[in-house]
Amino acid sequence: MPNVTNFSRAVGGYAAATAGTTQTQAGATVLTAAVNLVTTGNASDGVMLPAGRGVGDVVYIVNQSAAALNVYPQTGGAINGGSANAAKALAANMSGAYVSLGSENWGAVLSA
Repeated sequence: MPNVTNFSRAVGGYAAATAGTTQTQAGATVLTAAVNLVTTGNASDGVMLPAGRGVGDVVYIVNQSAAALNVYPQTGGAINGGSANAAKALAANMSGAYVSLGSENWGAVLSA
């Protein structure tokens, strides 16, 4: 049997969320679960990844709407090595897996 190592974990259950409508990091809805079903009314409405996740923790976001969703890190963090506090767009009707890299930084794997 091959060696198996667990590199990630999803902690926190499931929640439905409505994206914040200010289209800013400050007004984004903070996600609280590991699996998040998000609805949004307008392009660029936003959600924020949770604070304090351990390295390797995974947060899944399903954008179940006809508009693109902005996903923000916590203040000072970045997604995929981008600028601090910058949003990463999640296209309409798509999903993404966000892996904590520590210090409020995240790696994103987005559906095509």
